[in-house]
Amino acid sequence: MRIHPTLFCIATLAISLPACKQKEAPKSTDLPKPTQASSSVKPVATKPSIPQRNAAERANQLGFVKHLTQDTEVVVSYQNGKKIADRIHSSNLWKLVLKEMGGSDPNDSSAPDEPTGPAALFATEFTMALGKPTGEQTANLLTFSSRLNYWQMRALPKAFAAAMKSNDSKAFSKSLQESRFSAELAKDLLNDPESGITLLQKMQMPPLFLAFKTTEPNRPAAAQELASTIANLSMLGRMVKPIATESAGYKFEGMKILGSEVSKVIAADRESMDQNLGASTVDQILAAMNQKNIVALSGTVGDYVVLFIGGDEADLKLAADVDHSLTASTALAFSDAYASKELAAMIYVQKEMLTSSMSSLGGMETITSGLRDGIAATSGLGDTRDLEAMLKIVSERESALRKLGGYDASGMIAFFEDGLKIESFGGVDAGSVDWKSPNQLASLGDSEQVVLFANLTTDAIYDEKARAYAESLLETGYAMTMKFVESPSESDELLQFKGLAKWFDLKLRSDVTELWDTFSHDCGPSLGHETAFIVDLNGSTPAVPGIPQTVVDHAKVPRISLIKPVKDRAKLASSWDKMNATLTNTLGKISDLTGSKIPMQKPLSSEKNDITTWFFPMPFLNDDFIPSISLNNQWLVASSSKNQALDLMAKASAGGASRDGFFFRLNFKPLETYARDTFKVVDENAEALMGAPLSETQKKVFKTSIVTLGALDSLTVHSRREEGRLRSSVHFKAR
Repeated sequence: MRIHPTLFCIATLAISLPACKQKEAPKSTDLPKPTQASSSVKPVATKPSIPQRNAAERANQLGFVKHLTQDTEVVVSYQNGKKIADRIHSSNLWKLVLKEMGGSDPNDSSAPDEPTGPAALFATEFTMALGKPTGEQTANLLTFSSRLNYWQMRALPKAFAAAMKSNDSKAFSKSLQESRFSAELAKDLLNDPESGITLLQKMQMPPLFLAFKTTEPNRPAAAQELASTIANLSMLGRMVKPIATESAGYKFEGMKILGSEVSKVIAADRESMDQNLGASTVDQILAAMNQKNIVALSGTVGDYVVLFIGGDEADLKLAADVDHSLTASTALAFSDAYASKELAAMIYVQKEMLTSSMSSLGGMETITSGLRDGIAATSGLGDTRDLEAMLKIVSERESALRKLGGYDASGMIAFFEDGLKIESFGGVDAGSVDWKSPNQLASLGDSEQVVLFANLTTDAIYDEKARAYAESLLETGYAMTMKFVESPSESDELLQFKGLAKWFDLKLRSDVTELWDTFSHDCGPSLGHETAFIVDLNGSTPAVPGIPQTVVDHAKVPRISLIKPVKDRAKLASSWDKMNATLTNTLGKISDLTGSKIPMQKPLSSEKNDITTWFFPMPFLNDDFIPSISLNNQWLVASSSKNQALDLMAKASAGGASRDGFFFRLNFKPLETYARDTFKVVDENAEALMGAPLSETQKKVFKTSIVTLGALDSLTVHSRREEGRLRSSVHFKAR
């Protein structure tokens, strides 16, 4: 599951919004392809049950999108900015926050009805759009970052070898610093066929539109504000020149930063560059820079004042009419189910943009390949063939894991309805969730007493490959650590570290390996792939000395449980026996090292209804507050409460409605009740608990928290697949 990062700024607003009662949104937003216009843009998931809109109807809701061409790769549009602000300012929570901060009265009639200055640009609608080739250029930037990491990692073995040779404890850090920021690194990067000058020659500024909807009275001032900002570029002197262009009948004016002039400025001080990089390399850099221009233009397009930034004025392309715009494309069909909604935001990302960008992320492969190539090219490290092979395995296993994921065109709609709802379609799927297997534990979160509930079934193949990847990382990290131990440095810190590392290698390595093998190959496979995590606030307070009896009788504590299905109880029991024997042996070795006997604790067990519960004996605990493991032939529960574990196992066995995908719910209502009840108990027993009554400041903190929770209802996230497409629904529900 993946949620757009831009949603988080919307999410922060949602928690303070009062409930906005409207009709429920349709459960599906998928549409047939419109017939009035064709497009090469891949559509986001559609179903025939939702009436399709034509281009003009979408344009009425989506605003500036009606001016964008169909090859637009990214759109981020925020709407109803002033209404959002008004909702926040009218909420009780905002008034409380303002009061706590010592702010002015939000009902002050002297406040302006309409925002002015720069704020006015965001009052109604703000749209950011990126055109072709944004995906390609984003991939170029990511490739550059990846290759920079590669060359820095490649320099590490050389730095380490130099430190070993010098026998100087400070040589490694010094050599490392030089290797990360050196002329040699710059040379390697510039001459790298995958990045460097080759990439510099490909780089260009993709078309970027920033559009602000304005009212007619404010439009001239807003247009002048943008034009004045661009005019400041004139301070660059001969490096810029004024330009003007036109698209779809709309005029734009601004400045062009000339690559040819920038290249001349750089060339004026090329002597040091020639010395560090070589004259031939500098010539190539200057030739590439000579071709790289940047334009900044502004203009008025209907109700919008628009800022455009790109590589050339010819890149400023607007749709000739609505029927040739992005609103006529099937790419935005996901928005049709929400035609009647009051939008907060709309986001669209083209599939090709996501694919090219995500495919260019380096990951661990960048690090491992850099280290591997650096080791192979460095003498003085001894026999490193095993280490090089292990680094290669890490790369291969990471690649196998990433191949399980996929990318699709991504669309998102956010609107106000009982708070804030966010519906997303497509996007990035890492491959970790089994979307086809129904979650049999879904009903465990139905109770209104549950504060937090999360449930998903992980993909079996992904789990297997992730485990193999983790193993290769651990093995390689350990091998590199032991190689570091071979360094001749004799500083006190390193000598101490070497001693511990060698002791671990001789005494504990086999134990740790046995524990990992047993856990990953016996314990893990004996359990099912579904997991449910449940938290409620109904636990009984343990009778700890010093806590008044009335607090023990009335206060509640959280109960936390994780439940999984059991596939092979005999294998699970066998794996525990192996781990217990290994841990007992390990503690004996640690006791020998420390000189202090550390016996392996033996758990107690209890039986009830064919369920065995294991726990370690500890004073003052009770059945509702004791870390434990409960097990039968169907379920395993790790819990802070034996009572909750038994209750969950009974409910799981009884069955209930299932649900696909990933589900998360945070319920604020029991949190408010808990906060209110806890405050009452603490306030009445403050002297016995803390030696003094609660201060007014402490009471204020409690009351503020209670009021805050009282404004909220719940946060729900449900990700699943509908007709093969990733689908997520987020609901910040207010009261």
